[in-house]
Amino acid sequence: MVFDIHLHTRNYSGCSSIEAEDLVRRAEELGLDGIALTDHGIRWPEDRVEALREACGVHDLVIIPGQEITCYNGSWKREGDFLVFGVKESLGSGLSARELINLVHEQGGVVIAAHPYKRSRRGDTYYGVGDGMADLDVDCIEALHPEHDDAAIQKVRAFAESRGGIPLTGGSDAHELSMVGACTTLFHAPVTCEQDFVDALRKGKVTPRWAK
Repeated sequence: MVFDIHLHTRNYSGCSSIEAEDLVRRAEELGLDGIALTDHGIRWPEDRVEALREACGVHDLVIIPGQEITCYNGSWKREGDFLVFGVKESLGSGLSARELINLVHEQGGVVIAAHPYKRSRRGDTYYGVGDGMADLDVDCIEALHPEHDDAAIQKVRAFAESRGGIPLTGGSDAHELSMVGACTTLFHAPVTCEQDFVDALRKGKVTPRWAK
């Protein structure tokens, strides 16, 4: 099953131009089996996800509510972005990376280091956690991302291998409709609900993929 697991909508991410209904229809056009909604700091409520599905008349597309969290240390220095799944409440952006990971693991969820080597606009820092991954117990790493070049991908792969094979994922991080599906994650186990999704990530039954 192929999912785009990193997507932003206008509903809860002010930086996105994507209407949720358009996102669902585009995912169907692309032949995706599922999508994950990862708006910034906010998890889509279950009833809103169901209402979205009904409004689009979609029943085969799996829609997973997640969130992207920006973490900061005690002095408000940015520690990077992380995708979170399996937590039922919205987490905002006030946690440190370690606090986030501990909280998510306590609730049975998973944490993905999002685009760890995505360059900042200045080019001398990263929006992601970068080499700081070495100090964190992340469950997966987003290897394929539209702003990860070959060097970034090689860094991710080398780090994952050095840690015994941390699972790797792909996601488009789409803020515009045209980017949906640019990078995806292939799930090697059936996913029909959020728990299936979380279990597959935790067990490493996933492979990152570029769009064909």
